[in-house]
Amino acid sequence: MMRKLLSSVVILCFLAVPLNSFAAGPVNVASKGFTEQVILGKIMVQLLKDRGIPVKDRTSLGGTNVNREALEQGQIDVYMEYTGTAWFNFFKKKETVRDSMGLYEKVKAIDAKNDLVWLAPAKFNNTYAIVMQAKQADELGIDSLSDWAAWIKKNPGKMTVATNAEFYSRADGFKGMMEFYGLTFGKDIPDANVKKMETPLCKKAVRDNQAMCGMAFATDGEINAYKQKVLVDDKGFFPIYNPAPVIRKSVLEQYPEVKYILDEIGPSLDTGTMTRLNYRVNVNGEKPESVAKSWLRGVGLVVKKKK
Repeated sequence: MMRKLLSSVVILCFLAVPLNSFAAGPVNVASKGFTEQVILGKIMVQLLKDRGIPVKDRTSLGGTNVNREALEQGQIDVYMEYTGTAWFNFFKKKETVRDSMGLYEKVKAIDAKNDLVWLAPAKFNNTYAIVMQAKQADELGIDSLSDWAAWIKKNPGKMTVATNAEFYSRADGFKGMMEFYGLTFGKDIPDANVKKMETPLCKKAVRDNQAMCGMAFATDGEINAYKQKVLVDDKGFFPIYNPAPVIRKSVLEQYPEVKYILDEIGPSLDTGTMTRLNYRVNVNGEKPESVAKSWLRGVGLVVKKKK
């Protein structure tokens, strides 16, 4: 009888201890595998470490779906996701939201039901883009996608395109863009004029005159290096892709300060800044870790410690 009583007391005492009284594990910080994502992941890792938060570096984990599933299953705790990706890929929405903060608030509200919290977004918009060699675009009088569409109408069968297969057929990609700008998909640019390849090769194909235009992302560092011009999306077709840290609610309950730490990142990351960071890795060959560290020091989020 006494043993049962003692056991009951021990169990009750154990249950009375708050969960957050136990030592919390490290925050698992992940990222997708492409350059920009790795840089963003390293920024989070280094900033959290600097502020005394235990961290496990899981950057370069995999693609979009790998990171999302790992987050939902609690295998990772936080990674940077893009608002447009969540809106179209995860939540399967059809309409395009043109207001960046409006879109952010919508995806934030939906994911709150999944116990996932969207922290402060970065300023930059890593949306899709169409690029041409700047010299050729200037010679042809093409500055915008409306100019591009008008030139194609006047010169049927002449425009050649470098794109990956997914972007070419997506409703929010090349197919939808053509229709949005008054062109007929598969007709105004014949299939024979479309060269499908891996994403990093598209800009190189344009640079090497294998295609007149190609797909890109707005913050690609190679655009300036290759002397290319991003055609202005003057009618606003492409979705908005602002990145923000997405973190499990339970992690914020263990480490409430993480919210305030990671919220410091976004205000200093505009399109020009992110493009330069990508350039340093993709063109100059610097390591993402080094680029992240120097940026954090440059904006004063991390102070170099004295030896």
